[in-house]
Amino acid sequence: MSYKLSSSVNISYCVDTNSKCYTYALRELKRLLEQLGFCVATTGDLQSTFPALIIENGLLPEKLADEIGETDGYSIHVTNSGISISGALPKGVLNGVYDLAEQLGYLFLMPGNAGEWAPETIKDLSCGNVVKIPRFPFRGVFWEKRCEDYTVEEWLRFYAKLKFNALAYDDFNCLELTEELGLRFEIGGHGLSKLLPRTLFDTDPAMFRMFQPEDFRGKRTNDSNFCVNNPSSRKVVKDNFRQKLREAAGCHALHAWADDLPAGGWCLCPSCRAFTPEDQAMLSMRILAETACEELSNIRIPFLAYHDTLFPGNQIDAPDECFLLYAPRERCYAHALDDADCKRNRWYLDALKQWMKKFKNTDDAHVFEYYFDQILFRGMYPFLPETIINDTAVYLKNGIECFLSLQVAGPTLAPEYNMLVFSQVNWDEHLTADRFISKIADKLSSVFAGAWKQFLKARAEVFSNVMQFCEHDTEIYLDYRWLPETTNPFGKKMTQVYRENSILLHNAAANLAAEINTGWPERLRQLAEKEIKRANFEAEELKVMACQQAALNHFAAFLNGGTADDIQRGIELLIEAIAGFKLVADKAMEFGLTEDAWYLKNINKWLSGEFERKIANYRGFLE
Repeated sequence: MSYKLSSSVNISYCVDTNSKCYTYALRELKRLLEQLGFCVATTGDLQSTFPALIIENGLLPEKLADEIGETDGYSIHVTNSGISISGALPKGVLNGVYDLAEQLGYLFLMPGNAGEWAPETIKDLSCGNVVKIPRFPFRGVFWEKRCEDYTVEEWLRFYAKLKFNALAYDDFNCLELTEELGLRFEIGGHGLSKLLPRTLFDTDPAMFRMFQPEDFRGKRTNDSNFCVNNPSSRKVVKDNFRQKLREAAGCHALHAWADDLPAGGWCLCPSCRAFTPEDQAMLSMRILAETACEELSNIRIPFLAYHDTLFPGNQIDAPDECFLLYAPRERCYAHALDDADCKRNRWYLDALKQWMKKFKNTDDAHVFEYYFDQILFRGMYPFLPETIINDTAVYLKNGIECFLSLQVAGPTLAPEYNMLVFSQVNWDEHLTADRFISKIADKLSSVFAGAWKQFLKARAEVFSNVMQFCEHDTEIYLDYRWLPETTNPFGKKMTQVYRENSILLHNAAANLAAEINTGWPERLRQLAEKEIKRANFEAEELKVMACQQAALNHFAAFLNGGTADDIQRGIELLIEAIAGFKLVADKAMEFGLTEDAWYLKNINKWLSGEFERKIANYRGFLE
């Protein structure tokens, strides 16, 4: 049995509510239905003990489903006379509104009006009662806006459409908007160093870190962090953090992370040298926690497990005011965190388990993933459905309560499919990569879905191959930009993998281009053209990675007893890579990136400069 909306629709709502989120849910339901051509009226005559909306003569549940509890889950009850949407929280009703819109055929693809694809044909609704519960209490984005693709408001409203309920962003101006959208708001980032002004170094250098112990000249530096056991530095930090706490009123958490650096950034003075970077970082968080207690503030303080603090120390306990923020940035993204065959990820999973023991008496453990981070992935948009889906189960199993992913330097101009996978798997424990690809391909076009399934499957396969980091040494600093000199056979393997998958990605773009015909709707054609340009840009980037890794393999061979021929071949390959970057830049601009985009302004320029410096360095061995 199914229900079909009539051309004129009435929505009943509760008038005795002052929730901005509930009011927004009503407005959104009305807007989305009107956008489909329905004539919509609203009446404030609904009597309910919990937030709900009724369409036509829908039946309100006698009580909420027990499993909804205090979550932002929701119930959608469809009968042959109407629909009800209900939840324990107003945010649950808003989530249900967007679920209903998707059932009618909507696809929330990107921010803004153009990213909201209304269906060409409105679907009938199957009768029955569906209850949906989020897998994590909080899901969302740690956002650092570095491009002007969409406005802040457009992005935040898009996050609401994806049923996210958590946001971390360093701008108080959006606090009111997050309340309307039902997003728990956290603010801040790498802010610990700013709490001790660097200008104080000239008058009291003892407040700053000693970067070598006294028997190695005992010099101090003002470059990062501070001496955590100096009474003066502690006082200045506490006074400045006190002001930050007052400014952050209304926020759930205030991030003031240490400068957690791969090369070390902590103090070796007589009072600090017995403490590891992990324990010094925890000491700095205890200083912030003490300040919060003194202020009687309920704002939480995250401890960032990252780089030098990836594993916990064993001397300093975690304060109750803090919670874990686990950030496995340099892991392998070709595999799930618990993949038994991935040596690198086993190391990162062990770190998570140790941190969860450290914070065993503290709630709200966060994970800070990098699925949407275009900097880490050197400007590419790797499609990683298997990794994201399987990671979700790992983080659930290990007690994570707030599942966040960093979004920085993108996405620009084309969909971020990883974000769509992430949003869906947070509600659907049965989601698979194939199911996701089929669902989105059908939403893009039921008639031409085959071409999109083929293209997205090809992208997933390519990036499952090229994101392998399994055998690179965990003790060295690297990511997908800074590939390593290595004598490990894995370096030679990946050179070939980058080269072969560059061809596969070019072929995927060509196959999608061949499928475009005059029968395609204009919005579908435009999306395909963007995807083709994006894939060609990424394919050229993979070709550069092949040259880069091959060159570094030769340099490592020389350093390990090789010959001048290794140097010469490495130089030739880096010259080829620099020329390749010029082609990549052209492809990036064809795709739509501007000269001030993060990829062109930074990644492409950084790596080209690094290659030139390496060439000059190794030429010195030939003189």
